[in-house]
Amino acid sequence: MMEPFTRVVGQDWRERGGDAPLCRRLEVALRTAITDGRLAAGAPLPSERAIAAGLSISRITVRQALAPLVADGLVATRPGGGSTVADAPPTQQSGGRPPETAGRRRSTLHSHADELAEKGEPVETRLVDRLTGPPSAPEAMTLGLGPGERVLRLYRLHCVGDRPRILELTTLPAAAIDAEAATVSPANALAEAGLAAARGVERFRAVALGAVEAGLMELPEGTPAMRVERVSYTAGGRAVEISRAFCRGDGYEVVTELSGE
Repeated sequence: MMEPFTRVVGQDWRERGGDAPLCRRLEVALRTAITDGRLAAGAPLPSERAIAAGLSISRITVRQALAPLVADGLVATRPGGGSTVADAPPTQQSGGRPPETAGRRRSTLHSHADELAEKGEPVETRLVDRLTGPPSAPEAMTLGLGPGERVLRLYRLHCVGDRPRILELTTLPAAAIDAEAATVSPANALAEAGLAAARGVERFRAVALGAVEAGLMELPEGTPAMRVERVSYTAGGRAVEISRAFCRGDGYEVVTELSGE
């Protein structure tokens, strides 16, 4: 079984992604194979041991590659029953959304500025910097960019009154969008380019602000904050936006709805 599986992920999967960790390269290869149909819904995956042996990597690398796919609803696991491609992967459902599962945060895909505005607060977004340049290896892997392609980076402050509330770095594929339009609204620029985001995956992490982030947010270095990392996908499963936001700990809250079903 490993020979066709190796053909599915691609014989060159190790070479894709530059300096990205091996687990990240395998994750992207598997994600791509699932979203473009090379790994069909319901198809069983080899065991971690078999994948590791066939690809000459460790089982922990395989486990680290599969974990984000399980979290995103692309791969289903059963205790003692191995793993399979989910029967209804997110890109095959209405709107491209992942299925609701117990413990998953149910939310609507919108911007950090929109989240503040929904609370009735007057929001001002200030552009700190706009740069175009080569992507980092992880960015190239996530956005599926080839050699020589570039990204647009937007550094923005979302303020309530004169008080910076959220510092956000947005990374977009430069060739796909209009930079001026993206400066005003990344979401609208993507939609105008036919790359509207249909779903996103967010990860939250408590951090201490570094000197640069703290200075921009007018806070002492080391101030606790929430870091929110988001990757947004089109309905077809293409990653089109990476957002990294630093949110003031005294002005950001997460409300979740959980279901036991």
